[in-house]
Amino acid sequence: MSRPDAGLGRGPAGRRTLRIYFIKPSQYDADGFVLHYRWGIIPNNTLTVLGGLNDAYAQMRPEMHLQTVLWDELVDDPIAPAVMQSIRAQGAADRVEVIIGLAGVQTGQYARARDLALQFRQLDLPVVIGGFHISGHAPSREFLQSLGVIVVVGEAETTWAWLLDDYLAGQLRPCYAVKGGVRAKTGVGDITVPLIHEAALPAIDARYLGRFFNPTLSTIDTSRGCPFACSYCAVKNVMGRTPRAREPARVIEWMRRAHDLHGVRSLFIVDDDFFCSPSWEPILSGLGALRRQGRDLTFMMQADVAAAADARPAAGEPATRRCHRSQRFVELAAAAGCYAVFIGFESFNPANLEHTRKFHNVDRRARRQSTRDLERAVAAVKARYQRTVETWHAAGVAVHAGYMIGLPFDGEGSGIQAAKDLTEIGVDVASFFPYTPLPGTEDYEHAVAAGAIVDYDFNHWDCLHVINQHPTLTPREVYREYCAAHRGFYTWRRLAWALATSYRVPGLTAAARYGMLTQQLYYTYAYRRGWHPMMGGIWRRRDESARREVVWDDEARALYAAGTTSRLSSCSRTGAG
Repeated sequence: MSRPDAGLGRGPAGRRTLRIYFIKPSQYDADGFVLHYRWGIIPNNTLTVLGGLNDAYAQMRPEMHLQTVLWDELVDDPIAPAVMQSIRAQGAADRVEVIIGLAGVQTGQYARARDLALQFRQLDLPVVIGGFHISGHAPSREFLQSLGVIVVVGEAETTWAWLLDDYLAGQLRPCYAVKGGVRAKTGVGDITVPLIHEAALPAIDARYLGRFFNPTLSTIDTSRGCPFACSYCAVKNVMGRTPRAREPARVIEWMRRAHDLHGVRSLFIVDDDFFCSPSWEPILSGLGALRRQGRDLTFMMQADVAAAADARPAAGEPATRRCHRSQRFVELAAAAGCYAVFIGFESFNPANLEHTRKFHNVDRRARRQSTRDLERAVAAVKARYQRTVETWHAAGVAVHAGYMIGLPFDGEGSGIQAAKDLTEIGVDVASFFPYTPLPGTEDYEHAVAAGAIVDYDFNHWDCLHVINQHPTLTPREVYREYCAAHRGFYTWRRLAWALATSYRVPGLTAAARYGMLTQQLYYTYAYRRGWHPMMGGIWRRRDESARREVVWDDEARALYAAGTTSRLSSCSRTGAG
C-alpha cells in the first residue's frame, strides 16, 4: 500500500511550495498499538473540508504552490517515528516547506495526537492542531501551546488562510480562533462562528476514498450548528446554537460533480441535525432533480425525532404547521434518495432526557407527566419513537438509532431492556454508547466538580470504556449493561433473519435494505470483536513500529519535548519548518 504522500515531488520552479499534511490521528488499543484497519467505514469529513480550504487558498495565492496530503491513521499506515523522519527528509530533498496539521481531534484521540505533535516538534516541524477536544478543553490547549504546538479553536473557515498568511510572513501565533462571522449562543454563553454560505466545499480525494469499504461513499456538511441544548453534546458549544448553511446551489453542484467526475454514488450528510438546516428544502429538491436526471445518488443523514414524529398528528387532531413541515421533509428526503437516517434516541426514560436537556425527544404534552407517572411517561416516549420509525419506514427509509447506556436514571437491566424496546419499535440499526461527559460540555464541568470522573486517561474516552461514576451502578456494572444492550440487539437470530430475507422489512427501498443488511453484518462483527462500530473498520492490522510510550502530559513533556519551546521562536521567525 502506497503512502498518502507518495509521488509528490518538487514544486514548480520559482514558486514557494508548502507541503501540508492534514493528519487524522487514531488512538491506542489496550496494548498500546495504534488502531488501524485495511478498510474504513466512513471517510472523515474534517480532512476533506481542510483539503478544500487548502485548494481555495491556492487559488487566492497563485504565486504559491500548495501540496495537500490527507492522512487518516485509522485506514492509512500509522505514523511511526521512522515515517516522521522520512516526511522531514523528503521535504528537505524536494525543497518544500512541510507543515503538520493534526485535524478533528476528538477526546479519545488526544493522547495519540499529543504524542504525534510533540514528536513532529522534535524534528523542528511546525505543528497545528484542532478539533472538538482542543476547542473544548483548555488544559490540553495550554499544555500543547507551552511546547510550541499551534492550536486552532473552533471552525477553520476564517482561520486557515490567516494562519498560512502568518506562516509565510514568519509571524505564527500560538493560538488561532474564529475571527469574523456572527455571534451564536452556546450552552454556556456565546461565541463567534464563521458564515459558511460561500465557504470552500470539501475536496474529493480518490486515493483517500479508496481506503474505505465503499469507495463510492463521500461526506459533506451542508450546515453547522444545532439549536438544541443537550448537556452532553459539544457541538452547540463549539459550533453554536445558530444553524448556518452553505449556499444550496453550490452544494447541489458539488454533488453533481462528485457523481459525474469522481464516481460518488452515496453520500453521508454529516450535519448534526439536517432537519434544522436553514437550507434542507432547496438541497433535497436539488438532489431529487439530480436523481430525476438519471443520477443514482443515495444518501444517509442525521435528524431529530421531531423530523418524522410530528409528521403524523394524533388521532382526532388537525394537522399543524409543524406537521406539514415534517411531512414535507420526509417526502422530499425519500424522493431525494435518502436510505437511512441517524436519530439520537439516547433513552426511553424521560427522566434521563430531562436530565440531559434533550427535551425535544419528548412530546410537549407529555413533559409534565414525566414527574408524576414515570411508567406512563416512558410509554409515551416509546410511542413517539415508534411513530418516528413507522413514518420513516413508510417513506422507504431505514432508521439508525443512537442510544446511551449509563445515564443517571438507568439501573440494573437497563441495557437488555433498551435492546428489547428498540427491537420492538422497529429500529433497524442501533449504536450504543456508554454515557461519557465529554470536555467542552456542561456535563463534563458538573462531573469534574462532583469528583465523578474515575478515569482521566483520555485514550479511554472512546465509546468503549466507562469513565465516570454512576449514581447507583459501579463502572463495571454500567459496562455490563452496555454489553447486554448490543448483544441483546445484535443477536445471531437477528443476523440469520437479515441474511435469509435480505433484510425484508416492509416499506424499505432496495437501497435501504442493502444498507441495513451490510450494517447488520458489520455491527454484529464489530461489537463481537470488541470494538465500537463507529470507531473501527474491517480487517484489523497491527504495526509494531508505532506504540504508546507515555500516558500523562507530564510524561510526554519529559520524553518528547526537551528544547521544543525554544525552537518555536526560530520556526516562527523564519517561516520554515
